[in-house]
Amino acid sequence: MSHLPLLVAILLAQPIDPLEMLWSHRIGLSGGEPSIAIRIAEQRDEIALTTRGATSLEPRGAQGSGLPAGVRLRALVRGGVPARAAWSPLLAQFEASDRTGVREARERWSDRGVPTRTRSVGGVYAISGRVIDNRRTLVVAQGPFTEASALAFAAEAWRRWGERLESLPEVESQPDGTVEVLGERGEVLARGDRLVVIDAGAAGLSVDGKDQRGRVHLTVDASGKLAAVLVIPLEELLRGLVPSEMPAGAPQEALRAQAVTARSNVLAQIGTRHLGDPWSICSDVHCQAYRGESAHVASTDAAVRATRGEALLAREGGRLVDGVYSAMCGGHGEDNERVWGGTPSPSLRGRPDLVAATSDWSGGLATEARLAAFLAESPQAWCARAPGARADRYRWERRIPQPEVDRLVAGLGVGSVDALTVLRRGTSGRALSLRVDGERGSVTVHGELRIRRLFGDLPSAMFLVAGSPDGWIFRGGGWGHGVGMCQWGAIGRAAAGQDHRRILGAYFSEADVARVYE
Repeated sequence: MSHLPLLVAILLAQPIDPLEMLWSHRIGLSGGEPSIAIRIAEQRDEIALTTRGATSLEPRGAQGSGLPAGVRLRALVRGGVPARAAWSPLLAQFEASDRTGVREARERWSDRGVPTRTRSVGGVYAISGRVIDNRRTLVVAQGPFTEASALAFAAEAWRRWGERLESLPEVESQPDGTVEVLGERGEVLARGDRLVVIDAGAAGLSVDGKDQRGRVHLTVDASGKLAAVLVIPLEELLRGLVPSEMPAGAPQEALRAQAVTARSNVLAQIGTRHLGDPWSICSDVHCQAYRGESAHVASTDAAVRATRGEALLAREGGRLVDGVYSAMCGGHGEDNERVWGGTPSPSLRGRPDLVAATSDWSGGLATEARLAAFLAESPQAWCARAPGARADRYRWERRIPQPEVDRLVAGLGVGSVDALTVLRRGTSGRALSLRVDGERGSVTVHGELRIRRLFGDLPSAMFLVAGSPDGWIFRGGGWGHGVGMCQWGAIGRAAAGQDHRRILGAYFSEADVARVYE
């Protein structure tokens, strides 16, 4: 019998420096419920705060003090010194167990003359006796890189291979500086070594005019400036996250499905993102949008309460499933590895999402002819049927003049564009590789998101492209990457009477909804 859950629980139960907690990208546990560190401000010279109730100031390395409600404060950093970090271009990432995927990625980059190494992120942690494993293996370019040289490498990879690479930091020394909290007359109320924690309890705290609940950590970020990091129980976090990601007027079962996917997504990201920052997730769509207490709505609060502790777990092996989602699938979902690369997930398979059961589209839309027929027929999908869904997001058209296309692709160095050809599509018909032919040569661009961004943020990569006398016409369907839960599809299904478990079963094959904590 494995003693891992007990060992992890003992380690998490030990007292830990709050600054170390931020930089270690670990979850905290309070009464069995995870606590998450989310960034709400960064790279600031100053942050304004107002207490809303009895508040404690807890400076790192110094004696704390208390304040009443209604006190206006200013926080700043004295003597800020940026973190020192080594940088690595990220080439690919896989689940930790996917040795074949790692080997093939390293061989592919080796054939291009790029030496590689691997880096492990994520971890294994226990919540209420259940082990959560979100470990990943990253394949990165080997060699001494600075931030500038990593960016230069990425630019070269874009020009030569159509690969848009992210650069990852590895912190060699944390930033330094003293965090001060000043009163209304400029007097120093707290001075801490790189950190002052402000705990306003249930009353909460106003941070730059936005009400927040939880413990606010004022700390030195990687740039040597001031950041505000909210450490908050996961269920409280979801109260500000769910209404930021789905309309609060959606049917209750759709909101419940959103709460479960959002909870799963947060847990999957711990220790895998923002590795060079003193927080686990951000409050932007890069992680998930979070608008704090101002976003709280009775309907989404009810959805969070009704699904407390529920997450998506794979039927085989019980591994946490990353609860990814996009706005509108356009009638057909996509496979996860087609969009992001990495390890194929049995729970993230792209399938038709149509109201009428039919085998007409069961073979996928990976050819030009199949996609053209699907877009032309426009079968009734759950996302098109949803109350309030926009028809111009289910099917759309973009006309881009020739000079604008030439400007958008200028970084590829091909000159004026003569032809645009989709070379490879995913099961939903989304473009995965696109060749750009110009007067000075050709470049193939790889990746669904890279292709969309190349042409000024197309709504999705489920498109056909054709030349016109004055430019190029993109005709497509859907809004977003199409992997996981289709949000408007969930709304359509809920409006038809499906409960959240059935909705999630439709979008996450081979996965079940399970309670990971009470």
